[in-house]
Amino acid sequence: MHDKQLPPQSRRTFFKQAAVAGAGVAALTTMGTAPGTGKGWRASAAPPGKSVAVFGAGPAGMTAAHELAERGFAVTLYEARNVLGGKTRSIYAPNSGATPLPGEHGFRSFFGFYHNLPNTMRRIPFAGNKNGVWDNLVRLEAAMIAGVNRHNLTIPLPFPIPLPELPMTLKAFIDSVSSVLETVWRLPAQEALFAAERLGVYVTSCDERKFGQWENITWTDFAKLNNSSKEYNRFLGDGFIKELVATKSANCSANAIGLVGESYVWSLLGINNDGGAAGKGNDRVLNGPTSEQFVNPWGDYLRSIGVKIQLEQQLSSFKTNGKHISSATVSGSGGTHTVEADYYISAIPHERFSAVLDDAMIAADPALAGARKLENAWMVGLQYFLKSRHDLANGHVGYNDAPWGLTSISEAQFWKKPLTSYGDGTVKDVLSAIISDWDTPGMFNKKTAKQCTPEEIVKETWEQIKAHINGDGVTQLTDDMVHSTLIDTGLTGAGTPQIAYDDSIFIQNAGSWTQRPEATTGIDNLMLAGDWIKTDMNVSCMEGANEGGRRAANAVLHASGSSQGAVELHKQFKQLLWEPFKAVDAGLYRANLPNEFDIVDGGRKPH
Repeated sequence: MHDKQLPPQSRRTFFKQAAVAGAGVAALTTMGTAPGTGKGWRASAAPPGKSVAVFGAGPAGMTAAHELAERGFAVTLYEARNVLGGKTRSIYAPNSGATPLPGEHGFRSFFGFYHNLPNTMRRIPFAGNKNGVWDNLVRLEAAMIAGVNRHNLTIPLPFPIPLPELPMTLKAFIDSVSSVLETVWRLPAQEALFAAERLGVYVTSCDERKFGQWENITWTDFAKLNNSSKEYNRFLGDGFIKELVATKSANCSANAIGLVGESYVWSLLGINNDGGAAGKGNDRVLNGPTSEQFVNPWGDYLRSIGVKIQLEQQLSSFKTNGKHISSATVSGSGGTHTVEADYYISAIPHERFSAVLDDAMIAADPALAGARKLENAWMVGLQYFLKSRHDLANGHVGYNDAPWGLTSISEAQFWKKPLTSYGDGTVKDVLSAIISDWDTPGMFNKKTAKQCTPEEIVKETWEQIKAHINGDGVTQLTDDMVHSTLIDTGLTGAGTPQIAYDDSIFIQNAGSWTQRPEATTGIDNLMLAGDWIKTDMNVSCMEGANEGGRRAANAVLHASGSSQGAVELHKQFKQLLWEPFKAVDAGLYRANLPNEFDIVDGGRKPH
């Protein structure tokens, strides 16, 4: 279940090519570096047709650089910030000591159904690790679903259902899901059956229906969240969805939510997990700050195989000659520079790519204009550095009644390096939280997060967390535990009308699939990478970004006529039990008829 590959390269060939790439990049010359000269960098010593400029050093850009450098290309990686990693990078508290207190700015899960990203991680050396930075992943043993004025549910991971006992028919699947929903989520029998039926409709839908019908309606419409009970919405609505994809049921496509939901369920049941049954489960986190355990070692490896990295250099524009990029311009430290290469990969976010799109590029490839129609949402990290160790759960905690769409994780239990080695030595834990809804009034101050000052954001988030965690006569979190806090440094202007966020994420609004470009464009030497282009993963995440980088690298290999083996692309898992139903549904869809199990809803035609 992988894309067709050319014969793999031998180990000797790999090192020979890496050496060639290293020698070529080492010979790169800097020309005309005076500010504003319009001169810049050219890979003049690169083998003919082998120079690549990659813009954006997040997971997508680093992946593309990684794959191409290993295949003998001379790669230069340009990054607007002064650090690598993009949205994946760690953030550090200013003025917190010689070794600053570390935090994360976004969601950090390496799900078991990720396969492309773990493959890359295994190929990034890390001292003492047999399997590179992949060995820095730690298996989570539980997840907590927390609520207000109710008992919190802690679920062991992976879900303890023996494989032979899994439901082997669609009826058994629907019956089993209905039973769980009635028991665990307190749904009335009729709503539990309907929820299970909705899931059954999705998993038996053919790909044509998923992308032609479910991709174009919202999850609210598909799951019929309007006029449903509060419990139904807690499970199938925003109480769960905002925590995973930083969007709302009312605008996210049904296909995007359904795809991730189905993948997660199979992973939860021990099916299709990276590393197999003896691997690291369905959810993993790193054993330390992301930059230290993953991003920085990756940067070191890229340099070792010849990738030249230029920090504080932001892509400003492309110069086109018909359907061909003749040069690019970057600006930042040292002024403005012209970049010349054989191939150009844009691995920057879609909103920044839209800013460099001009009429000539759109004329060369009208499909690129779709990038301007894509939308973003905010998913902002907030760290509570604690004076004492306190594990709320051995995994992530979802605060299902929190209007700001909160999740958190207690980091110290997973990190090899003690928190006391950072800051002033008195911090023993960090409760790393994420705010995913910035437009709903808070539980206590009745303001949206976008209306709050930094101090109000910190206080309201803490109060929402305490309302979920403290109860039944037990107080687990108190104000005097907090040493200090850190809001994601990408958030600026909080408490003013100019509030902005520099690291927003792409959201899969209904109908957005047709606006998303492919990695290969109508411009012969321009490729795109990122989780916002069309990928099998579909949604915004590190796996999607890694896949996007792989697709861009393959586009370069194809365009250059390279004899090197294509980059492996792991396809989404397909449950063989559903394939006969999908085959039937394909005929129904082509006949403009509803899915055969779309019964409770009365069925809806595709068009």
